[in-house]
Amino acid sequence: MRRAWQGGGTSRPDAAQDAGPETGPTQLNLLGPLEILVSGVTVSPGGAKPQILFAYLCLHVNRHVSVDDITEAVWGEAPPSSAKKNIQLYVSRLRRQFAYAPGVRLITTSDGYQLTAEPDQVDLERCQHLWQRGQESLHDGAPKEAGRLLREAIRLWRGKPLSGLTHTLVMQAEAARLEQFRLGLLMKYFQAQLADGQHFEIIPELLATVADHPHQERLRADLMLALWRSGQRHAALAAYREAYQLLADDLGIFPGRQLHALHQAILADDAEIMGGLTADRSVAP
Repeated sequence: MRRAWQGGGTSRPDAAQDAGPETGPTQLNLLGPLEILVSGVTVSPGGAKPQILFAYLCLHVNRHVSVDDITEAVWGEAPPSSAKKNIQLYVSRLRRQFAYAPGVRLITTSDGYQLTAEPDQVDLERCQHLWQRGQESLHDGAPKEAGRLLREAIRLWRGKPLSGLTHTLVMQAEAARLEQFRLGLLMKYFQAQLADGQHFEIIPELLATVADHPHQERLRADLMLALWRSGQRHAALAAYREAYQLLADDLGIFPGRQLHALHQAILADDAEIMGGLTADRSVAP
């Protein structure tokens, strides 16, 4: 079978391409530095601006993106007068470079572009699907299956998302959105593991995540709960004291009602209160 970048319906490609041999799947990876794999080979879309353009299209895969939105993502609020022409040039080069990328199409619409791909070709799409399935499993009372699915989603992350491509406010906001999604994914995973009785096993991961997000009270509560249920009551109380000090010194606030209630429950060894403190506080993508 032979396939090239091509349009469909009323849309048209900027330039026709000769089809080449299809030898393997194309993968578009955003959960870390931008990574494009065509038949297992890493391909670069070019310099920083073509990379930003391609990453932005990947972030909105299977959706129309206007030239104005692309311009703001690539150049910010002060684009050059040649921005539209430059975008056309970048797209033309991308089509030539990825002409034989199986399963992916770059379509020109009336006022912009659309990158199309199958959901399993984009790591962000796969991660969101696993997140949804994990959430459903947890809701259905299957924490072990939820933990497995969420762990699989977490393993898709290779580092800081969009690393080196956050030169504009638009891309900074996109990177922040992905970071928030990852935090929500971790919180959901810890919730599933606590519900499955894996308290001791997740303590190292919780410690590392709390170190990365020291002011996140939900994470601190999960750490305290995991420590307490693992028989480490003194460590759980120490985790609260550390949170109290950090919140006061850094933000000028005190622990919220839930964290305070958990602290009191640990002091009293109140198992009944403990059981109600694994409510969903994760962040949707």
